[in-house]
Order: sequence, then C-alpha cells, then structure tokens
Amino acid sequence: MTSNPPNNLRGTELLEQLEQETTAALERVYKLDGVTPMSSVTLENGCKLSLKREDTSRVHSYKWRGAGNKIARLVEQGFDGALVAASAGNHAQGVAVAARQLKLKATIFMPVSTPVVKQRAVKNFGGDQVEIVLHGDVFDEAAMAAKTFAADHGGEIIAPYDDIYVIAGQSTIGVEIVNAMEQPPTHIFLAIGGGGMVAGVSSVLRKAFPEAVLIGVEETGQASMGASIAAQKRVTLDSIDRFCDGTAVACPGELNFEVCRQLLDKCVTVDNDQVCQAIQFLWQELRIIVEPSAALGVAAARNYNLNAEDRALTVLSGSNVDFMMFPQIAKRGQEEIPEERYFCFEIGEQPGALIGILDHFFGNMNIIDFQYGKVAEDRAFPVIGIEVPQSARAELEGFLQDASIPPHKEVTGTASAEFRVIPFSVDLLNHPIFAVITFPNRPGALRDFMRGAGDLANVCYMNYSDSGQAVGQALMGFEFDDATAAESFTKWLVDSDIKFEQIPMATIRHLGQTENGNASEIGEYSADFIRRG
Repeated sequence: MTSNPPNNLRGTELLEQLEQETTAALERVYKLDGVTPMSSVTLENGCKLSLKREDTSRVHSYKWRGAGNKIARLVEQGFDGALVAASAGNHAQGVAVAARQLKLKATIFMPVSTPVVKQRAVKNFGGDQVEIVLHGDVFDEAAMAAKTFAADHGGEIIAPYDDIYVIAGQSTIGVEIVNAMEQPPTHIFLAIGGGGMVAGVSSVLRKAFPEAVLIGVEETGQASMGASIAAQKRVTLDSIDRFCDGTAVACPGELNFEVCRQLLDKCVTVDNDQVCQAIQFLWQELRIIVEPSAALGVAAARNYNLNAEDRALTVLSGSNVDFMMFPQIAKRGQEEIPEERYFCFEIGEQPGALIGILDHFFGNMNIIDFQYGKVAEDRAFPVIGIEVPQSARAELEGFLQDASIPPHKEVTGTASAEFRVIPFSVDLLNHPIFAVITFPNRPGALRDFMRGAGDLANVCYMNYSDSGQAVGQALMGFEFDDATAAESFTKWLVDSDIKFEQIPMATIRHLGQTENGNASEIGEYSADFIRRG
C-alpha cells in the first residue's frame, strides 16, 4: 500500500516537509550511485564559476536521484508492482537504473522520434526489468499513453519532476554542494525545466547560503517558470522551443512552482546561441561536453553582471547530447555569429561568368553554398549563399545597391534554397564531365579552383555546401567543345594533384531534366523568379 505525495502542501509547511524528505533521500540514493565531483572555471570577467558535475554520474545526468528516491520509498512501503514512466531521455534512464537495482518491472513510454541511442541507453541500464513502448510524435502524447497504461494495469507513475520525493532526490545535489564548497557563492544559477532540480537544490542552498543571489535560468522559448512567478500562478506556454530538450516544459510542476516562487530571487533567460557558446566555452576551457540544457547556467553566468570578486555556482545537469546536434552547436556557438544570406542571380550563360560574379561581387566574403544547373543556352541562374559577419554587413548592402550588379533576388529561407532544388537539363550539355571535387576548406579555395578550371571548361553544374570540415567537397559539372578538351581537363586535374571522383553520366541523368522535361520552361520560370519575384 502506498501513499500519495503531499501535493497540497504550500508555503513554509512545504519547505519543512521537503527538508525532511531530503534527509531521508540521503539514505536511499547512494545505493544507486555516488557523490558527483565539483570542477571550476574562470569566466572572461575573472569570476570563478564552480560547476557541480552531474554529467559524470552513472547515467550522465542528475535524474537518477529523484527517480531512485521515489522508487526506493515505494519499496520501503511494500510496493512490488509495476512502474510506469514517460520520458524522452534522462528521466527514463534514471527510472531504468532504479528499477533494475530494486528488481521492479518498469514500462517506459517514449516518443517515436526518440533517438535510438537514447532507447539503447535505457535498455542497457534497465536490462530485462524495463520495457520500452514507443508512442506518439511528442512527449505529451507519450505521457498520456503512460497514464492510460498505468490506470489500466495498476502501475505506479514515476513523475519526472512534480513529486515531493522526486524533488527531494534532486535536493541531494544541494547537500553535496554545501559539503564541497570552501567559500559560499555570491550567485547561484540553476537551470529550470519542469522545476524538479531547481526546487530541490534551491531548498538546500537557500538555507546554507542565505546571502547568495539565487537565480533561475530558462531558455527564452521555454520560460514558463518565469512567466508563472510573474503571474503568481502557473502559466502554460502556447508553444516551446525544443533545442534545449532537457528543459522543454510548457508548464512548471505545481510543487516546483510553489518552491521556486518562495526561494528564487529572480529568473533570467538566455537564448540558444548563448547556450551553444557556453557549450563551446566549457569544451575549450575544460574539455567538457554537456547537453544544451546543462549549459543554461553557464550561459547565464557568462552574460550576467559579475566581476572577479564574485563567486558563482551552477549545476552541469547532464551530457546526454544527441550526436547529430554537434554541427548545429558548433555553428551557433561562434561568439560573433555570421548572418547567412542567399541570393539568386541572372547572368549570361558563358565561360567565366560564374567566377566573374564571385570575384567581382563576393571577393571578400565567405561562400558557404553554391547551387547552379544549366537550364538555358543564354541565361544562368546561380544561387549563392554567403556568410556575412557583422563587420561586413554594410559592405554587402553597398554591393546590393551597385548599379552593375546582375538582376537578382534574395532567396534566404525559401524552400528551393533550403532544400537545395537545383534544376538543370542534361540535354543542353556538351561533352560533360561530372565529378566530386575535393579542396581545402578555407576562404577562397573554391574560387581558386574555379578560376583554374575556367580556362579549360565551362562550369554547367555546381552543388556545394560548407560542411565545416577541414576539406570541402562539391559535386560539379563541366562541359567542353569536344572530347579532346574534356580529356585535357581530366589530365589537368591529375597533374594539379586535385582530388576528384568522376561520376558516371548514367547516374547524372537521373538527377537532371531531359528534353521531355521541357527545360525551356525551367529557364522561363527562373527568369520570372528573378525579374518579377
């Protein structure tokens, strides 16, 4: 027989009960894992930032604490039934570890979109004690299915944050911080999602460090706790940004809100670019990689008005980052994030026209994307993507006002540019050669190649996108007056030590339009797109 959490507690009574449950949690959680370490880093302003390293735990996040405490308490009360949870990642791993350790069956509902690596981690931690059910496209659909399943099968829902025993488990982070800190912090930055970690840790640190400024941190597109505290009631956001997926919660938990509105001095927000910059800062300074949600506190501390006399503290809540996010994090993590702009030009279809527009108009700018296919004998419509740092924006605007610029239209964000729709007609090409060309990924390298190739061939196709790697690659098409000129070009590539892989024309014909596809209409469409847009 189990008792329901005291969700009706408020004010001082809630804080007192939470303190008692935290003491009890200290007897339970360390049967699952040990104390996590502290690290520190010096911010650019000279402030020392202490880091509680929850990313080093057994499941690489703090979630094992709350799930473990909740489940251990159920067992103490004689519970031996089935556990049910909904999670897209970290909470599921915490439930899996506790279920296996305490020999209870657990059914965990995850969205169908959950990466396989996270599903595999849950199975590795839970073994035969855990069954994963994939349901729905988003977490809310998985959570609803979990509630229905629990009601139908008599299972016990393990909530991710809105449960006093879960909160108390997260409170043990705060106890460990107090035991490890040599000097009290002046500022404490705690990430907020549903509020389980911030409520638990705040309840300990507010009492231990009463003079510290206690700051809740949210991503700008997820700021439900800040909105709720401002409104003095829980607020549900109409939509949320999911880049920081570990804190992507539209409405804070009831108990969590009650604790936070009493204890937090303020809530601040940071944007995703600042989060990515914080992730890169940790990597550069300490070789630590954390998930976006775990970097919220670091991002806030870096952007807060601190100085060398201050002592800041935050919790690195986890490192379960989806590997596929790294390119986006690296790109958005630049301190000065360049603006990406895409333009479609109408130029004459003749040898040297493409390199001419690059040299004359984009000579000082980094080309990050080039999309072009021959669709007419007399006209060409290349799409060029450029990276524009803030310092070059005035130069770009001046270029766009130049009277000699060819007819053009900005296509930034359009579907054709974003999805790389590159029309071209194979039947217009003369003695073509298509190849993947490899070149150093440095500003100007592609232009240098095209300048050399332009003396021997006409570029009739270009598909290039900056990968951010040490070398760049482009799928390019070249056409020639006769087969002898084509052979000379191939010899030039070899003699110049240019790495290339020729693509059979049978393969290329599947990509391009034939005369049956009416290439002239494509040309007319492109011209209309440029001239009248």
